[in-house]
Amino acid sequence: MTVLENILSEGRLVGSNAYIRGGHRCICFTEAPIGEVVSLFRLAELAAEGGLRPKYEPFGVAVTKEWLFAQGGRPVIYQPDAEYEVLPEPIRYRHVRYDPIAGIDFTWEREWRICADERRLEPKNTLVVVPSSAEAFDLMYTHADWQADYDREGNPENAYPQPDWMAVSLDFFGLER
Repeated sequence: MTVLENILSEGRLVGSNAYIRGGHRCICFTEAPIGEVVSLFRLAELAAEGGLRPKYEPFGVAVTKEWLFAQGGRPVIYQPDAEYEVLPEPIRYRHVRYDPIAGIDFTWEREWRICADERRLEPKNTLVVVPSSAEAFDLMYTHADWQADYDREGNPENAYPQPDWMAVSLDFFGLER
């Protein structure tokens, strides 16, 4: 959960040029249905068990499509590599290789990208997605400001957490990894 902890502590997403042709730095998202996210998490576990660094972590942040679009996010363009040069330079960051004859088809990712070094996240517009309710509980209480009620004399009592981030677990939806 180290990557997710960094995202939440810093309140930002950082762009990368991994898997992106042309060296563009992008922040990548998926609009895969929630049921498919379980499959992504399971693939990450299998890769880790095999000693590989998975492309996906079993955690994520969800944002609204309106927020994503307002930040410059756009859906990628799935096309053959030969068509990359046909794209105008300002949108080449959206290119993703697509060649079903050669078995290269990432359309299931339903990817969106923001071409940027970083974007700030606002807790009110962000939902953290984790595999289990225990992880959601831990995350919400780890990243919380503690508040207190006060008695008539002004003494603090009944401390309670005010979470910075809202979290949801896949097991809440009956989805197991």
